[in-house]
This record gives sequence, C-alpha cells and structure tokens, in this order.
Amino acid sequence: MTDVRMMAGTTADRLRAALGEFFAAWKRKHAPSATRTTRQFAGLATLVLIGSIIATGYWFDVDGVWWGRSLSPPVIEVFQKITRLGESGYVFALTALVGVAAILARGRGLGRRIDAGLTQLAARAMFLFDVAAVSGIASQVIKHLFGRARPKLFDEVGALHFDVFSIYATYASFPSGHTVTVFAMATAIAFLSPRVGLALAPIAFLVGMSRVAIGAHYVSDAVAGAALGVGSALLLRREFAARRIVFENAPDGTKLRGRSLIGPALKMVARWRGG
Repeated sequence: MTDVRMMAGTTADRLRAALGEFFAAWKRKHAPSATRTTRQFAGLATLVLIGSIIATGYWFDVDGVWWGRSLSPPVIEVFQKITRLGESGYVFALTALVGVAAILARGRGLGRRIDAGLTQLAARAMFLFDVAAVSGIASQVIKHLFGRARPKLFDEVGALHFDVFSIYATYASFPSGHTVTVFAMATAIAFLSPRVGLALAPIAFLVGMSRVAIGAHYVSDAVAGAALGVGSALLLRREFAARRIVFENAPDGTKLRGRSLIGPALKMVARWRGG
C-alpha cells in the first residue's frame, strides 16, 4: 500500500510540475499574437465567411433537408456510423493519454535529447487537447446564443427559426458541433503533420455531410462548424507560436519546433520499455 501511495504521489508530482512548466512558458510571450495586418485580414475573412454561411443557408438548407429525407435506411445507417468520428470524447481521451504518458516517461535516465523529444510530444498533445476544448466551448456558446431549431422541427417552424439563449438540444443546430471537432482536429493535425492532415480532410468532409444526412443539422450549420473548427486551430497555433510552444514565428511563416526530436524519443522509450 505504501509503494502504491508513493507511486501515485510521484505521478501527481510529475504532472503538476509539467503543468507548471506549461503555464510558465505560456506567460512568456515572445511575440505579439497578431499584427495589425493579420487582424485586418482576419476581420475581412470573418466577414466573407459570414456572407458565405448566409448564402449557403439561403441556397442549400431546405434542399439539404429533403436530400437527407430521401436517403434509404442503409445509407442513413452508414452516415450514422461516420458521424461518430466527430465526437470529441475520443480526442480528449487520446490526447490526454499521450500527454500524460510522455510526461511520465521523462526523467528516466534516457538522456536530455530524449527528454526534450518527450516534452515536445506532450506539448503537441496539449495543443490538440486545447484546440478541441476551445473549439468545443465556442461551439456550445454559439449554439445556445442563436438557439436555431434543428431540421427535425423543419415541418413545424421552418429552417430559420431561432430561440435565442435556448438551453434545449432541439434548439442547438447552429453550428454543428461534430463538424467543429473534426475540422478543428484535421487542421491542427495538419499543422503537425501535413500528410496526415490531408488524409483526414475527406473524413472531415464526410462527417459534416453526415450531420445533414441524418437530419441533425442544416448545410449552413455544417459550413459554420467547419469554419469555426479551422478558425480555432489557426487561433491556437498563433497563440502557441507567440510563446514558442510547439510552433515559433519565423520570417517566412510559422514553423513547427522539435520536428527531429519526437521520433528518436519514441523509439528509445519503446526500446526501454521492451527491455
């Protein structure tokens, strides 16, 4: 029992120290989060996105409802399986597991370079976790702020019924939370590994489509969710880069830090665990 308590105490101490390192690094801002030009561009892009979402709703929302209702039960069943890929619980569990494992593997006498690689791995897991959290919170706030009725109420209230500040799930259609999560993760992962992010892009698109197919959202809800997910990942990358965590700002753009450290660290830990 004493050994178990000592191990638990050591684990808690390691995690507490790692969080302390992260927050200390977060306070040390090496560069402004955004220049005036960047803010102006972001503002213009936001206006364009809002216009695009409104146009999408005008032209496609009603047709999207009828398209979903025209699908056969086997097709709907496939889309119901696809839509689960947009659930955020998997993201939080996996990123937390990787981050904690990387932290606990540090300081095992494997060398400074290995510990540096494990630190980078933990930081990347934290980045993905934060992107999922920020995008998810933003999605929930917007959902209940607008209170848009879901497509299942289309026959009763139409596609443009809003119950502002609603707390009910049937009035939480805008934006699509599943689409937010999957696009946020695809974009964030693309910042870490462009090839993997590119491979995830079709999956993200299918998840967004699935939300319309199963009657959970309108097309404009999915488009807004995709925009919010991508925007959240971009915002978090900018903030992390300003503090030189995972990313850093360079004259030719934002760069990924520690690219060559993580692979050797993982190989060394696997060899150590196997031995």
